[in-house]
Amino acid sequence: MRTGAARGQVGHFHEAGFYSSDAEFRALIVPFAEEGIAAGEPVIIGYDGRKNALIRSWLTDPSAVTFPADSGVYATPARAIAAYRRLFELHVAQGAGQIRITGELPNLGSGGIFDGWDRYESAVNTVWQDFPVWGLCLYDTATAAPAVRDVVERTHPRIVSPSGVRRANDRFQEVADFEALPPVPDPLEQTTPVIELVDRSAAEARRALALLGVSEAVSNALIHGRPPATVRIWAAPDRIVVSVHDHGRGPADPLAGLVPAASNAATLGLGLWLIHQLDIDVALKHAEDGFTVRLRGGTTTG
Repeated sequence: MRTGAARGQVGHFHEAGFYSSDAEFRALIVPFAEEGIAAGEPVIIGYDGRKNALIRSWLTDPSAVTFPADSGVYATPARAIAAYRRLFELHVAQGAGQIRITGELPNLGSGGIFDGWDRYESAVNTVWQDFPVWGLCLYDTATAAPAVRDVVERTHPRIVSPSGVRRANDRFQEVADFEALPPVPDPLEQTTPVIELVDRSAAEARRALALLGVSEAVSNALIHGRPPATVRIWAAPDRIVVSVHDHGRGPADPLAGLVPAASNAATLGLGLWLIHQLDIDVALKHAEDGFTVRLRGGTTTG
């Protein structure tokens, strides 16, 4: 039996809220958590250290709430999706009728990049639909860039205000219709690459650069793309950037890379998913001249 605003809903009840002060943050999160605690529902809260400390001080029984200690959950969008699915499966197996989860994406207020997390916010509308999850995504208007706020408004079917007023979101886009943000170019990409390989094998690309994920990206381009397939590699003291480009259209599935392929035969989806499991930044770019997978290792800039 689901409680609160999600009563009677099936699947993921995905809601967003915006706040501009600690008082507004408290007004949004305390009722959400306290109602869940009172109903005996699992409540999962994941914010930075300062906000978690505030929340603990506001709740009547913070020991009834799970505050995930593993910051690596948000290492990549695909890993976050998989980690939360495992957690939801555990709670459902234990009889949970509703799971409340609220948190914020990492480092958006301290220079962190948003690349890829727009696809995550869209994808969870589908990939968590098997679970009675109430997801409350709260964003600080002082640190969320206009492009981030635009994505939030397009990926959440419902909006809640600090006053508690809830409304259906007329800007929401279904997963199939969602238009992801174009990847932010890395400054290195404006310079001459140190290595450029055209229609070379995955093994040759791997020898040129021992960065995990390159061979998978090159194999995908050679098998599923249209020639020529071009690998470009840039290097700086703090990072390496690799782009793998072919002239095909790339995967049509908006969830490509974020979840495992539905079938082992769908090797394109499997390869992209494996790449997204690595501790590197991955961006997919569809353009008129073809499809590009960009990989970045080291200190990324956004």
